[in-house]
Amino acid sequence: MGLFDFFKSDIKKLSIDLSDYKFLSDNHTRIENGRTVNANNQGAWRGIRIKTSDNCTFYVTMYNMDGNHPIWGNNIQMAEKRMKLVNESSEKIILRGYGTDAIGASFADYGITLHKANGDVRKITLHMHDRNIDIVYDKAENSKRLETTNQYSDFDNFKVFTHKWNTSMSNEEKFSIAFQTDAANNKGVVAFNNGNIALAIKYYEEALSIMPNNDDALKNLRVCYSKIGNYTKAGECRRKLDYLGD
Repeated sequence: MGLFDFFKSDIKKLSIDLSDYKFLSDNHTRIENGRTVNANNQGAWRGIRIKTSDNCTFYVTMYNMDGNHPIWGNNIQMAEKRMKLVNESSEKIILRGYGTDAIGASFADYGITLHKANGDVRKITLHMHDRNIDIVYDKAENSKRLETTNQYSDFDNFKVFTHKWNTSMSNEEKFSIAFQTDAANNKGVVAFNNGNIALAIKYYEEALSIMPNNDDALKNLRVCYSKIGNYTKAGECRRKLDYLGD
């Protein structure tokens, strides 16, 4: 077992890999106060993306996949929500929002349930707890469309985010993102200075899940991976920094 494997050994294992999980739906049902109010949305393409580096903190974003969406960085329908694991069983994985965004809106108003069958997620329910609304998204079976959503690398998504940051994001969006990413990066610095490289990696990865082009977090993460001998990961950070001109 390598040093990095040792650091990862205490991370909770889930039955579904949610490190960068993409779920594509072509039909959904809206339920309000326990009553179905919209039962047929066949052809309404939606994407749900879940990211985590530690299976403790999850970041959930929803996309409207209709129209021009070459990479899952466009057409955001639900902005990223921070969630935590509530429960996992043989049939479900349940996540619930926690904390607040930069303007004080509660993430706890949201949650999702991944419904499993035969080791696969067949549908996902988005819960809007404050409004007593559930939206059930059925898994799309169009293999060609599914291939399109999975052919892009982490570096491609990093480039898309960087382009959006430089060209189309409002100052309000940038402030909210910067506030959250700096908080996570600063926690990583404290952990690193205390000699806890595993915890530092967790926080730097969290910072980059919020803002992939955070050059400070990329530099810090590169140092951590170099120290533990994971030169592949360190090289990925270096490639992104080169792209940013750092």
